Parts: sequence; C-alpha cells; structure tokens
Amino acid sequence: MLEIVGDHERKMASAVNLIPSENLLTPAARLAYLSDAYSRYFFDEREVFGKWSFQGGSIVGEVQREVLVPLVQKVTGARHVDVRGISGLNAMTVALAAFGARDRVTITVPPRHGGHPATAVVAGHFGHRAEALPFRDEAWWEVDLPALAELVARTDPALVYVDQATALVPLDLAGVIRTVKEVSPGTHVHADTSHINAFVWSGLFGQPLDLGADSYGGSTHKTFAGPHKALLLTNDDAVSDKLTSVAVNLVSHHHVSDVVALAIAMVEFAECGGVDYAQAVLANAAAFARALADAGPGVQDAGGVLTRTHQVWYEPAGDPHRISERLFDAGIVVNPYNPLPSTGRLGIRMGLNEATKLGFGEPEMAELAGLLHGVAVDRIAVAEAGERVAAMRQAARPAYCFSEDVVASKLRELTGASGAGVDELAAWLYR
Repeated sequence: MLEIVGDHERKMASAVNLIPSENLLTPAARLAYLSDAYSRYFFDEREVFGKWSFQGGSIVGEVQREVLVPLVQKVTGARHVDVRGISGLNAMTVALAAFGARDRVTITVPPRHGGHPATAVVAGHFGHRAEALPFRDEAWWEVDLPALAELVARTDPALVYVDQATALVPLDLAGVIRTVKEVSPGTHVHADTSHINAFVWSGLFGQPLDLGADSYGGSTHKTFAGPHKALLLTNDDAVSDKLTSVAVNLVSHHHVSDVVALAIAMVEFAECGGVDYAQAVLANAAAFARALADAGPGVQDAGGVLTRTHQVWYEPAGDPHRISERLFDAGIVVNPYNPLPSTGRLGIRMGLNEATKLGFGEPEMAELAGLLHGVAVDRIAVAEAGERVAAMRQAARPAYCFSEDVVASKLRELTGASGAGVDELAAWLYR
C-alpha cells in the first residue's frame, strides 16, 4: 500500500496538474492533518445544543470561532458564514434542501451551458421540479434574460441556483438576479461560486451578495487553494437561520482538521498575496490559451474570447481520453470533460489555478502549451515531454503562502521536535 502511495507522490512531484477543480493545499495548511484534531468530532454543540457532548473537539474548535469565521467575514464582507459543508456537492445539497421546495420549481444551469451535472439531479431527489436556465441559441455562454423573465413568471420558482462548473467567461450573475427579482421578489437566488471563489474574494469578480443574491458559496479547493471543504454565506438573518437548521441535520461533524486547514489557507490568502495570486491565475490562463492557440487548432472560445476565468478548453484532433492518457504519461494532468459547452461534445477542460500556485508565470505557460500540443499531435515524444515537465515541476515551489522557514518553525511548535528531521519534513512539504 505504501508503495502505491509512494508511486503517487513521485508522479505528482514531477507533473503539472491542470485540472480546474483541483489545487495545491499549501504546506502550512497540510500541517492541520498531523494533529490529533483529525480524530475528533466537532459539532458546534454549544451553538446548536447549548452544551458539549463530544468535548474532544472543544479546544481545537476555537479555531473556527476565533479565526476562521471572523476572517471569512472580513475577506468576503458577509455577515453570516456557515462552515459546515464538507464538499461543494454537500454545500449544494444543503442549499437545495434549505431554499427549494417540494413540488415547486428550482431553476438550474444545464450542463450543456456549464452547470454542474448533479445540480438538477439532487434537486429532483428533494422533489423539486427542475427547470433549465435559458441561454441564447446564438451565444451558448449568454443567459437569455427575456426568456428567463418569462420562465420565472410562468413557473414561480422557489429557487434559482446559479453555478458554473465549466466556464470560459463569467455568467451574467447581476443580470440573472435583477431579472428574477423584478418578476418574483420572493424567489431565492443562490450563487454557487465553487470554481471562482478566489476571484470573488479578491474583488476581481462581483460579490454575489452585493449583486443581490440571497446566499452564495461553494467548495474551497478550486481557484481558492484550501482543503476539500465548503462555505455558505449570507447577509440575511432568516436565511442564515434556515441554513443552520438544515445543515445540522445533513452534516454530521464537519471535520475539524479541515476547519483548521481552511483557516490557515484563509490567513495565507489574506496575508500572502491572495489578490496577486487571483490576478496571476487569470493572466496565466489567458497566456496559456493564446500560446496553445498559436501552436495549432482546437482551443475553444466564447464569442472570440479564449478565457476570462481560470479555465481553458481544448478539442484535440484525436480521442480526448487517449490523448489525456498520453499527456498524463508526459506529466501533464488534464480533465477529459463531456460536454464542453462550446461543442456539446467530449473535450479537454483545463485550469491554470494549481500551476499558478506553484509560482508559474507566462514563460512556463508558453512552454506547457507547446509541450501539450506537441504530445497531442504526436510531434513530441512522451518521454521527452515528461523530462521537460519534470524539470519545470521540480524547479517550482508553492507560492502565495507561508515560507518553508515559517512552516519548519510551526512544525517544531506542533511536535516539540527539533533538528534535521523537522527541516527535512518541511523541505519535503515544499518539494
């Protein structure tokens, strides 16, 4: 078993990951999983039940109350923060259960236009009548706002759930919210920002609550480089109470080591250049898309725009799964995805978020694009590409986070250990 884990570590230490729904958990945040806290229940019991029943989590749980929640409130501007979600899909489930209603309509973004494939399915399991958010026939990336107004007037939805798992350009969230609220002020609008949280929290994209959404949130491990967890946010007291009443019955203990890791990641975002990181992700995605388009055909666009998010899409000449396997052998990890909204077919979906977290910039984007295209069209041998990718990856170090010296110091505090062993572990975390 350990040999298999070792094989994984060696592979990823010599590869560049371009999967848009993944990111690099920083060395400091990974320290949370070395603690005894990983073994403890944490229920927010004082808040929910008035007293503790599982006291093992009562001490480390102070991180949530004293660090994480206040910092998220500061970074996001939201008055109420729910950190119970253990994944993006879990947070989706909580939001659908809280704000939708049996036998009433929930409007969702169809996968053909970039929505998560599970949203309508989960809504259906709760007895919601799922309807698709309408998009313009001639512009698959643009919401058809007049058609949306007609749909809302006709169906009186309880919930409009707006998400984009697959997007080259940001959806017009402000237009959607305005249209829905003009026709049906009582309809709840929730924005799932899983893929774009780093852009929202850095101020580069509009903050959904400021745009008029009733709530928003999502996973914390995509453009935001945190653990596999999720947040839900609102400014409304009644909405917060509804979230709490639903979440305590859909989420058991919410993994206190994840809470600590998320708190560390949020501190790093606030103190180690989170805004610079978010800007660099967008710049790197644009540079990578341009370089890949210059190398040959297949790069997708939205009305001539290659990307305004972290994502880049590619339709290779051959089978996307076979080419993705060749790229993996060459150390370039990509995501075969069906459908790409631009084609309605299987293609390759990529994100530059993790590469940016490794400190890569425009020169690396050009080299990566050239290698990817070369392998995809059999112009560059897999072995040659693998050597070049490995050299790039092994020269990189996690960026926009606490330094190796800081992590070594915290390791000593956490373990009471000293000497070369701690330094070696810190160096391994930064490899």
